[in-house]
Amino acid sequence: MSLPTVVPLRKDNHTIPNDILLDFVENKLLLKDAKNITLVRDAYLWTEGDVERHRLDLFEKYEIEGEGEFCWTNRIGERSFFLHFNKEDKTITDKTTGRHVPKKKGL
Repeated sequence: MSLPTVVPLRKDNHTIPNDILLDFVENKLLLKDAKNITLVRDAYLWTEGDVERHRLDLFEKYEIEGEGEFCWTNRIGERSFFLHFNKEDKTITDKTTGRHVPKKKGL
């Protein structure tokens, strides 16, 4: 599976190593979905103890309906993860809770 290299959101030293992060991504994706991934972005949020919190965004190619194959854009869609990275153990824990869908309020 060939994925693009990881791009950090900010220019600081708080990034998850590429080999660990891409291994996590490959385990989460199906092979057919990997060809549509155009950008992998690692955003450092904060550190608490030895655990760093990161947001991982996977941008995928999205073809606009009715525009043809030459008119496309990138979107995050359903592929965003909230990760805990333990610097000592070099392990990633997925803490994504899911997408928030507001309840419809009606009369």
